[in-house]
Amino acid sequence: MRLAIYFFTAVSCLSLPLLAQGAVDGTGTELDCRPAPDPSRIVVAGGSITEILFMLGEDNKIVAVDRTSNYPAEVSRFPVVGYVRALSAEGVLSLGPSLVLGEDDMGPHEVVSQLKLTGIEIRRVPEEHSAVGIVEKIICVATILGYTDDKIAKIRQDFDDSVEQIAALNDEEATAPKPRVAIIMALRDGVPFAAGNDTSADGVIKMAGAENVFASFDGWKPVSLEVMISSDPSFIVMPERGMAMSGGRDSVLSHPSVRTTIAGQKGRVIAVDGMTLLGFGPRTLQAALDLQKEFDIP
Repeated sequence: MRLAIYFFTAVSCLSLPLLAQGAVDGTGTELDCRPAPDPSRIVVAGGSITEILFMLGEDNKIVAVDRTSNYPAEVSRFPVVGYVRALSAEGVLSLGPSLVLGEDDMGPHEVVSQLKLTGIEIRRVPEEHSAVGIVEKIICVATILGYTDDKIAKIRQDFDDSVEQIAALNDEEATAPKPRVAIIMALRDGVPFAAGNDTSADGVIKMAGAENVFASFDGWKPVSLEVMISSDPSFIVMPERGMAMSGGRDSVLSHPSVRTTIAGQKGRVIAVDGMTLLGFGPRTLQAALDLQKEFDIP
């Protein structure tokens, strides 16, 4: 099984050879995972990267984080330099970092370009919305920090069981129908704002061995009552904050777009911490496995 999974890893991460060659984006930001010259003072742009650094025991290298970095609780001791896609150049520069380490949507491009011109090393970590992609993200961060091959092999081994379990949930030979799931960010102005194809939410649904009922469109979009009725999810998953903003679980269940679905009628509305669910850091692997257990109803 492990040989098969690592073959899948190589096939599904075709971008990695290009990244190893030092590809750059339009701002000149490095997209590769080569060791950084000096990773001793890191400004982090992205909650999943912060989680990874804490998981690796490298939080002593962090000098600042962005607003999406809210786990673990100890992260509150660091200064904040804006939102992952809206960083403050002044805030970053004032801290004298040796490395800015960000998620793939770090920005805006103007700020990243400005920081690049100062000579600060900037790395954007590639992301793939899969179990293998999460492990590769962790490996990328570890490699940037200068981890040896032996240490990286140990990290891979630590995640073998989770990756294998998730791979088993996506067995193409399985004949049982997949649970039909919708992930809704919140009810905005009374309208469900749902995840379509090519989103982190879609990736989590697939990792959990389920079917995204809104895979027919890309990105996050508002969906009408008619679309909700015709899609008829058996389960609805929401970030905890989104559920709270929507008035709480009872309010969501009583909403016309929800109560007409199987999920609404059977009370199958599940709240999960937002970064755990959608951040694609280490905790997202377990979140997918936990959701699969929720979906496994006779």
